[in-house]
Amino acid sequence: AFRTLSAERQAELAQRQLDSDDRGLVRELGAQVALLHTLVLDERLHLLLTLPEVLLARVAPVGAADLNRQVETLRQALQDPRRDPRPAAQALYGALIAPIAPDLEAAGITTLMVSLDGTLRYVPLAALHDGERYLTERYALSVFTAAARDKVRLPPKPTWTVAGFGVSQAHEGFAPLPSVPDELAAIVRATPEESGALPGQRQLDAAFTEARLRAGLRRPVVHIASHFSLNPGNESLSFLLLGTERLTLDRIRALYDFGQLDLLTLSACNTAVGGQSARGQEVEGLGTLAQKQGAKSVIATLWPVADASTGAFMAHFYRLRQQQHLSKAEALRQAQLAFLGAPPLPASTDQAAVRGRPVRLGGSVDTSTAPAFTPDPDHPYAHPYYWAPFILMGNWL
Repeated sequence: AFRTLSAERQAELAQRQLDSDDRGLVRELGAQVALLHTLVLDERLHLLLTLPEVLLARVAPVGAADLNRQVETLRQALQDPRRDPRPAAQALYGALIAPIAPDLEAAGITTLMVSLDGTLRYVPLAALHDGERYLTERYALSVFTAAARDKVRLPPKPTWTVAGFGVSQAHEGFAPLPSVPDELAAIVRATPEESGALPGQRQLDAAFTEARLRAGLRRPVVHIASHFSLNPGNESLSFLLLGTERLTLDRIRALYDFGQLDLLTLSACNTAVGGQSARGQEVEGLGTLAQKQGAKSVIATLWPVADASTGAFMAHFYRLRQQQHLSKAEALRQAQLAFLGAPPLPASTDQAAVRGRPVRLGGSVDTSTAPAFTPDPDHPYAHPYYWAPFILMGNWL
């Protein structure tokens, strides 16, 4: 297979195959942890699986063009709660997970870290489907990034406090987000009498200033619930909406240090999505940029998220992490499972308010023929639209 690769890709594949650091990292993280590297080529997909005691190579006979179409088909199906995304999720599962599924099962893996190549970075791994279950029903998942490689094994701080920030009011070009105040109240316990999951402070609307955001970076956790506008290929026009200001990606790159953060949660739109410049150069999204600026881990999003359900999801995640002492990856998984099934959560399926604007990553895909999704009145958030956009990047402990 090496003969068909460019010299650069040959070197990259060989380096990953021979990288003993991966095995050392996986062994250190535990016997039930695995790391999957993906490498997308014109004619095939290479899968390099590092288990605690062995390194395995698998190949899927699907090339970059077909993968790109499958990714866009799945993403569009996932963003329409009226459509059943499982057929598209099964197709991508067949390429990305099925070739290594027997190896994962034989090794008793419970946590899977995945390094995603090309447009696979925009796939919500949790929503892949094997014909019986979603992947989140089988594994706790995290996205493995080069930016956070040295931080993956670091233990979290023993006590978490949070700085919570949010925008609920309408701004020019952005709808109001009426669930944000309740989301912050459920997460941040500003006084002993309050019931938020974590002690800390919250700043809402006009109180959400850049100065207060930078001061909040001294806490282990920063949670931001707002709009994010991505202009692919232009960091000066891509921005996070603050209470009365716009914080651009180029300003974050120049001035911000997230090195004290255990977790930065970006409860907004498309914060895990990057893009390409006019010259075809890859431009990082907010989540990846935050990791390069020092954040140990980031929870980011892959599409515009529903305002009402996002607040409920985030509050549930923090309660699970705090009260049951779960890893971040397992707490995220359990929050997803809560949306999928029992126990049902109080819910509003009002889609009038979403956080941010949609981003199209590839060509248009016709999803009008996709099968309809049959909603469950007892579990109104069971569609992956509500629970799958949230991905954990970097340290999952």
